[in-house]
Amino acid sequence: MLTETTAEFKPQLEELRATLQRITPIIEETVKLKRELDHSELECKMFIDEVQKAEELITRCSKVKRDPTKMFLYSRELKNFKIKLVNFFQVGVQAIQIRDIMQTLAVVNDIKSKLDRMYVDSRDSKHRTRLVGSHSGSESVERKKYGWQVPGLQSGIVAFDEPLEKLKAEVVSDIGVDDRLVLVVEAPGGCGKTTLVKMLCHDAEIRENFGENIFYVTVSETPDLMVIVSDLFNPNPSTPQLQFQGKEDAKIKLDNFLNKKASDPMLLVLDDVWSASFIEELFPSKIRGHKILVTSRTAFPKYKTFRFEPLNEEDAKTLFCDSAFTKGGSRPSPTISDHLVNQKHPLTLLVVGRSLNGKNDLAWKSMLGKLSQECFLDLGLFPEDQRIPVSTLLNMWVHLYNHDDDGVDTMDTILELSYRNLVDLMAKGFGNDLGATVTFCDQQFVTQHDLMKELAIHLNNKLPLAQRSRLFIDARGEDLPASIVKIQEAMQARILSISTGESFSSRWCDMKVPDLEVLILNLMSKTYTLPHFLAANPKLKILNITNNRLYPTEFSNFDFLGASYNLTRIRLERVVISPSILSLINLQKVSFIMCNIGDPFKNLITNTPNIWPQLVELEIDYCQDLVKFPGTLCNSVHLKKISITNCNEMRGFSEEFGDLINLEMFGLRSCMKLKKLPESIWRLKNLSVLDISDCTFVTDS
Repeated sequence: MLTETTAEFKPQLEELRATLQRITPIIEETVKLKRELDHSELECKMFIDEVQKAEELITRCSKVKRDPTKMFLYSRELKNFKIKLVNFFQVGVQAIQIRDIMQTLAVVNDIKSKLDRMYVDSRDSKHRTRLVGSHSGSESVERKKYGWQVPGLQSGIVAFDEPLEKLKAEVVSDIGVDDRLVLVVEAPGGCGKTTLVKMLCHDAEIRENFGENIFYVTVSETPDLMVIVSDLFNPNPSTPQLQFQGKEDAKIKLDNFLNKKASDPMLLVLDDVWSASFIEELFPSKIRGHKILVTSRTAFPKYKTFRFEPLNEEDAKTLFCDSAFTKGGSRPSPTISDHLVNQKHPLTLLVVGRSLNGKNDLAWKSMLGKLSQECFLDLGLFPEDQRIPVSTLLNMWVHLYNHDDDGVDTMDTILELSYRNLVDLMAKGFGNDLGATVTFCDQQFVTQHDLMKELAIHLNNKLPLAQRSRLFIDARGEDLPASIVKIQEAMQARILSISTGESFSSRWCDMKVPDLEVLILNLMSKTYTLPHFLAANPKLKILNITNNRLYPTEFSNFDFLGASYNLTRIRLERVVISPSILSLINLQKVSFIMCNIGDPFKNLITNTPNIWPQLVELEIDYCQDLVKFPGTLCNSVHLKKISITNCNEMRGFSEEFGDLINLEMFGLRSCMKLKKLPESIWRLKNLSVLDISDCTFVTDS
């Protein structure tokens, strides 16, 4: 035994040394994060002590040369230390992890409870309206067929009672008097115009006057009329869609809808309108009894204006204190004096207040530095007033900031930003409300107030264009901005966002972005030419293309992506997929949202060699030309997660589906024409989650 134990000394020492090299960076990062999150210093010390003990033992053992007695004793000490180390991680660390997970779940449950309360309040409000209104129950059912629903209200709104009463008086007093009265609520960005009109829509007296005929539309700076009208008639993409032959057809259908509703008063809210011409384009005819309430940063001389004044000093202090100081507590520091609350924008007060909650005066001084953290700045990459899928942020942050693939880190970041009012979380639900989900980020969306987007862009724009690591390009007209065109040197951007409108010509200048890793394209064109620099960007890892038009965009040079052979994650929304996408052999995650995807796979047979050999996750959502699961993807042996939802033409799978031996999660929801699952699914030994909710499994009879 002495000989055996002595012989084990060197292997045991090398094993401990290698283990220490692996875990030290992880422990250092863990301690750093725990301190940033104000966790117990005793807890941090637990991790530090284990590293120090291991280092001390390695140092002592390294001094032993050829002394059998010492080698024997230290071998036993190494063995005992290994047992203690394993016990520390298996018991102690796991207990901490369970505690942290439960804390996260507590936050999530708290948010869910708030969302549930908002839903109940909204439901009760609608119920009261039906009791006091003059509209029938069948009309309430009919209302559910249409979109343009009024958004919910956040809790804790203060200092809006007086302007709400004044605005309500303006709206109610004119009912039945003027034809198509337009009233513009005008105020600078961040003053609370949107909150005010939402409160008006939820007001009991307003609901008594307008009943079910209250509609709400978010317009934004670059509206697409067909998309906006489609949202009215097609509130649920999973149901048969009302099609438009073009913009004029959409306007005719909208006009017919308004005339049909003309017998009762209607309140139409157009939020965030930038141009008076859009009002005339959307509602060209005069229909008696319709009230159009518009929010805008500027007044439109043609229309009546309700000027929404910033908060007075007393209301500003009330709002700030409600967000900055926890109820039941006291001021965190007497050094925070009244002169710090020196502006009257509600959104800014909420952001500042939440950032300072429980903090002292130093926190105020460092607040802008904290707003500069990477994740917040990335939100400026997306268009204003658009829902940002949290799964899109997950794709970026996994690569940029080492977030975990399950979405825990990403969702935690979003919850923190939401708490501080830097984003609005539009969660559809949590847990079982969503069925089986691929990650914690599935079906979660955020929006960002345009004032916060401007702040993110401002904080990013401190360096010259060519030196920025994160670059925004906003092309409003036919061509790129002159400031971009005139740059001759290579740009240093790692992250690039390009937003273009309907009139963009796809004329690209000779842009050089050699270090590009993340590309976000936001477009609104029927056809589109990808930028030429994509043909020379082997570093590109993440690609997100979102078409904000109603129908899919077709690309003339999709093959340019073939040169981006290191792409690992790609998300395409409302895009006609080209066969050249099959050449991207390093893809690990693919998301097709409302895409035309049939052609690339049509001519491929099941025994075709694996096109995406590294594929781990596949998401297909609202792709109506998907008839059968592509058989060639059954060769993707690394595929662990598949989510196919709302594909109404989806009819089946080949028996080769059982070859996906590593598949762990299979979500198959709302595929109405699916007849059956493949028999070979029983071969999937690693499958732990199968979600077939809302699939009818119709028969041939």
